[in-house]
Amino acid sequence: MRIRIGVIVLAVGLLIAAYLANRPSRAETEAACRRALDNTSTMDLRPDVCQEVPAETYRAFLLMYELREEGLD
Repeated sequence: MRIRIGVIVLAVGLLIAAYLANRPSRAETEAACRRALDNTSTMDLRPDVCQEVPAETYRAFLLMYELREEGLD
């Protein structure tokens, strides 16, 4: 019985570790968000990849995108 419980606990631990290892980091998520911005992106109409980026950070990305489009970067 103890062996069975140990195997189950080990399997659950490995599944949790695999899940956490495959999640993108915050920096990767923000970089993907910056790449996804286009002329249709607004505060209300975010690209799907930008849904997890905080509103203040997303607003800064929009401002940087618009400045780049105007050639003011």
